[in-house]
Amino acid sequence: MTTWKQHKSARPLRGAAKKAYEAERDAMGIGYLVLKARASAGLSQERLAKKIGTSQPMVARWESGSQVPSVRSLLRIAKATGFELAIGIKLPGASPKDFELLEVLESSGKSAKGHVLTEATG
Repeated sequence: MTTWKQHKSARPLRGAAKKAYEAERDAMGIGYLVLKARASAGLSQERLAKKIGTSQPMVARWESGSQVPSVRSLLRIAKATGFELAIGIKLPGASPKDFELLEVLESSGKSAKGHVLTEATG
């Protein structure tokens, strides 16, 4: 079976197709990150759903951008895919480098707390 990474390297997007893909990726927002984490972990939507206690259609809705996962769901996705969850916040129009990075930690499995890791530089 060919992996997505192998497929992309064998058939890289160019020109208008590349611009269209990037625009759609940006529109997907968090969904794109869910898809990337799942793909990096080598999990199918169904397998990720089972690992985090949800359904495959819900994972598909998150990845398509039609629904946004809760912070608790993002924590579960991160754990299941071997990632850590960090949330950034910045002022509109500021450089992507000028943001506060928050690390979300699960506390006793029932709530999440944010801790500032880095302060905005601007």
